[in-house]
Formats: sequence, structure tokens, C-alpha cells
Amino acid sequence: MQLEVKALKSGYGKVQILHGIDLIAPAGEITAVLGPNGAGKSTLMKTIAGHLPVMAGEIRYRGNSLAGHTALSICKEGIGYVPQERNVFAELTVRDNLSASALAFEGAGERIGEVLRRFPILGERAGQLASTLSGGERQTLAIAMALVAGPDVLILDEPTAGLAPIFVDRIVSWVRELAQDGMGVIWVVEQNPEKILATSGTAYVVDAGRNSETMAAKTLLEPGRLEEVLLQVH
Repeated sequence: MQLEVKALKSGYGKVQILHGIDLIAPAGEITAVLGPNGAGKSTLMKTIAGHLPVMAGEIRYRGNSLAGHTALSICKEGIGYVPQERNVFAELTVRDNLSASALAFEGAGERIGEVLRRFPILGERAGQLASTLSGGERQTLAIAMALVAGPDVLILDEPTAGLAPIFVDRIVSWVRELAQDGMGVIWVVEQNPEKILATSGTAYVVDAGRNSETMAAKTLLEPGRLEEVLLQVH
């Protein structure tokens, strides 16, 4: 079971940002997406998640087209999305954030206990307001909120940007475990690329709303290769 994006075009209003992107995210694998600022990476993630309309092309999952579906219906299809910003309810406690995320999903209440066991730091902070958490704790909460819905595919938009190294390592480790358990993960990489690429399958380099290069992620760990690829995009 995999998510497939084919010749996808999307944007904001009449402004087209994506000009025919292709991407495949297999189950049980982390798929990395890289590119310069303004390349269209976040637009791609928002379109897959239903927050932006499909202008042309296809997004298919479980044999079904997701074009025209709402963000909620796409989430119910099994695709979780963690945006980089504004991804928690700051004035709710950790537990209430998780409970709010569970409201629309059958069986999600039981999964709250599961995510608290997976992310022990959230259990320790369960009664705290999300606004009092550190950056790493907030991002962990955002990922946990997506997992409460029971997704089979998880979209992460720069989940480790600006985080302390200890939380970068924790999140990479947790996401690796999710993939090993069979989840498909799409990870937009900005900072700490080496740590993510080391555990990813395929890497897609995006530039100006188009595919620039597609390769095995680990090849970008060869000396100088990552810099070479990113310097080629403009």
C-alpha cells in the first residue's frame, strides 16, 4: 500500500506553485523531500493533506483518488499531517490536545494511551499547557496528535527545525520505529539532513515546483554529494 502523486499541480488561488510533481511514498519506508526555500515542498504536503486544491494531476491512495477530498476525509483515509507551525492548541493541556485530536476518529481514545507510552515525555507533561512546553516537546505533541487518528501514512513538514539535538535524535528514532512498524512517512527535510537521509529510502529533490532529482537517499551521504545536488537547484 503506497501513496502516489502524479503530475500534481497546485497553488494558492490563481497562483500556481506546483508544476507537475511526481512522488511515491511506500508503506514501511521514510521518503525524504528536499529543496531550497520556496521550492514548493510545503505546498506539496498541504495539497496531499487536502489543505490546498488539486489543480491538475493525481493523488492516489488505496486505489482511490484524493482530489477534491476535504482535509478531514483524507485524514480518515489514513493520512496524517503535521505542519511545521501552528500544529498544537497552545492553551490546552497535553492530554486535552490529544483528546481533541481523537474526537472525529473511532477508537482514537484508546490510542491516546498508546502514544503516551511511545512518547513518555508527554505522559510526564500530560497536565501542562502546550504553551509551556519546549520546542521539542511541542513538536513531539504535534506528532502524537496525528498518530491518535491511526494513520497509515504520516506527513512531516520539517519536524526537527530549530530543535535541540537530543530531540532531533529522539524524533528521528521514533519515526524510524513507525516506519519499521509498517507506516509510510513523508519527511520534508530542512535541517539535520544527514540523520534523516541515513534512515530514508528514496529522496526527492524539488525545485521551482518541479522534480529536480530522485535517488536513493543514502547516496546523498557520500562526501560532497548533498551539497552538489542542492547547489544545482536554483
